[in-house]
Formats: sequence, structure tokens, C-alpha cells
Amino acid sequence: HFETKVWEPMQVAGTSILYALILLTAFGFANLIHSITFFHTLLHFPGGATSAGVFKGLQAVLVFLFTHLLYCGKVGGPEMCFSRPKFLSLVTVCGGVLGYGYATEFFDHQQRRQYSLEESKMGNVEIEPISEKTKLVQGSHNTNA
Repeated sequence: HFETKVWEPMQVAGTSILYALILLTAFGFANLIHSITFFHTLLHFPGGATSAGVFKGLQAVLVFLFTHLLYCGKVGGPEMCFSRPKFLSLVTVCGGVLGYGYATEFFDHQQRRQYSLEESKMGNVEIEPISEKTKLVQGSHNTNA
């Protein structure tokens, strides 16, 4: 099968073995980087798999956009061009990304506030600052220091 599936198409395209190996190595390296960044996202980003899903949706939108810019009217048929369904996908994904970002920030803030209130009700007077700015404000009004 190598002759008919690989070697003959390479000869027709005028591709050398060295060039094919360079392309295959570059493709493998790109997949390695992709895998590393995916697992880095799972491990270090808030939301883990949810964040990875949001990035995957954003990647799909960028593929739509760059396919249109690079290939529409140059290579292939109308599937390479931006269309109404692709635009609806873009709006849906961007809306989801913005909604996710807002909801994550909102609920994280609410959860930290609830935790601080519960801690203060339990008799712990010190409330951890929510952010570095809050820490600076609390430090400037602290009379015990």
C-alpha cells in the first residue's frame, strides 16, 4: 500500500522524502505542543476541563476566521468561505466565552465574600483580603501596625 497511498502521490506532487519528513516532524511537534498546553490548561487554569472546552470553542471560531482569510476564493470551494452558520457559531462561542468569564468572576467573588462572612461569624475577626488592592487598602487603615 505504501507505493499507491504514499510514494506515488509524493511523486505526482513533486515532494522529496526529506521535505515529507520535515513536514511530518513539524506536524508531530505541533501536536506535542498542543498536548502540553492542553494538560497545562487542565492543571493550572480555573475550571480545568471547562476552561479547556471554552478554549476549544474559541479555537473553532479562529479556524473559521483564518480559513476565510487565507483560503476563501483561493483554494477549495465555498466551504472555505465565511457563511451565516459560521457567523452564528462565532456569535454563540464568543457569547459563551464572555458569559463564562463573567460568571466565573462573579461566582468566585460571591464565594469569597460568603466564606469571609462565615469566618467572621465564627469569631475570626480577621478577614482575608480578596485581592491585592484590598490588602493595600486594609493595610493603610490598619491602626494596629
